[in-house]
Amino acid sequence: MAHLKKYFYYTVFAFFFLGMVVQAQQLARTADRHNYTSGALIQERPQVKWRFQTEGQVYSSPVLYTNKVIIGSCDSNLYALNKADGSVLWKYKTGGEVRATAAVDQQVVYFLSADGHFYALDVHTGKQLWTFKTEGEKTYDIWDYFQSSAAVESGIVYFGSGDGHIYAVDAKNGKEIWKYKTAGIVHASPTVTANEILIGSFDGYFYCLEKNGDLRWKFKTIGEHYFPKGEVQFHAVAADSSIYFGARDFNSYALKIKDGTGHWVYHQPGSWISVPSLAGKQLLLTMSDSYSVLALDKVYGGKLYEPRIPLNTFSSASITDSAAYFGALDGVLYKLDLSKGTVSSVFQTASSKLNRSNFFDEKDKLRTGLDEKYAHDIHKLFTGYLQMGSIFSTVWIDGQSLYFGSTDGAVYALE
Repeated sequence: MAHLKKYFYYTVFAFFFLGMVVQAQQLARTADRHNYTSGALIQERPQVKWRFQTEGQVYSSPVLYTNKVIIGSCDSNLYALNKADGSVLWKYKTGGEVRATAAVDQQVVYFLSADGHFYALDVHTGKQLWTFKTEGEKTYDIWDYFQSSAAVESGIVYFGSGDGHIYAVDAKNGKEIWKYKTAGIVHASPTVTANEILIGSFDGYFYCLEKNGDLRWKFKTIGEHYFPKGEVQFHAVAADSSIYFGARDFNSYALKIKDGTGHWVYHQPGSWISVPSLAGKQLLLTMSDSYSVLALDKVYGGKLYEPRIPLNTFSSASITDSAAYFGALDGVLYKLDLSKGTVSSVFQTASSKLNRSNFFDEKDKLRTGLDEKYAHDIHKLFTGYLQMGSIFSTVWIDGQSLYFGSTDGAVYALE
């Protein structure tokens, strides 16, 4: 097993804060978790093309396949919507919330449900082809928003589970090929390269597995006073023989895929590092409690810019040639200008318009007294934020159109 010793981290931190240049992703579309769209022509203020209302909150990200928008909901359904008008082409009812993002391969839809089953459906009809039963799903805490989203590669489906396993199953029949046991919930999504499966766990380790399920290496995050495990909640992104991921210990990590040794680590005091995205030489990181999106040089780990937003974000950024789009808990879709490092709002959900004044004042600052209003219960406060139609979905960009879901239960198409 390869992992960095703590003295290495402390040395890196010291170098960074002394001003030296430190040596250096529902959800992405590809197995290596890249989420880039070339030639997108998004309007400055896109308008609602259509809106479809589910009966539960939507944390899942949409996947487009031919004329279909495929997305899950906490009403336990996976939906296939008509891309043109949002009408239902088919829906499939499971026994639990669908917070995972579906994967489509060879005309088959693959996804995990909170009922502990993994499903394969015909993408055209929604007919069940097979199911695979895990040892059961579970939730770590109220900020454990997502389930693991599958990656399909060379006829094998890879995914994590709340039962602590990383699974590989046959894409044709759902037969288990292998499983690997971690010591924590696995709600991160696997990143698959030519020879490796890379995925984190709530046990605070990041794992690199061979294609046969054998462990090549595992890496232990540093941990932090309030989060000593350094839980790895979200997916990683791979590029140039490196893997990038964030953890609850306020750190972002860049490791060598070959052996798990470190390029760099970046510390963001007081904020979980949510989901990474790659935009050329920039590594974009959405943040929980620092209310910002952070751009780092992917090679050296140095900070490039960090524009602020009004509230937490757990959405992965979707990248175009010149901009990145991501949502936040305030129910607003934001655009990041990749050359200027500036952020602007491009869309606000109906629930955000209706309920925003309950949380923000006339200057668009968080109201004072929210702690008292929610009896100093941070769980109740975050549940309250969801009334604004929070956007956890990673936006799918298709030409001039943007597709995403919201905790107001709606699936939006903008143009």
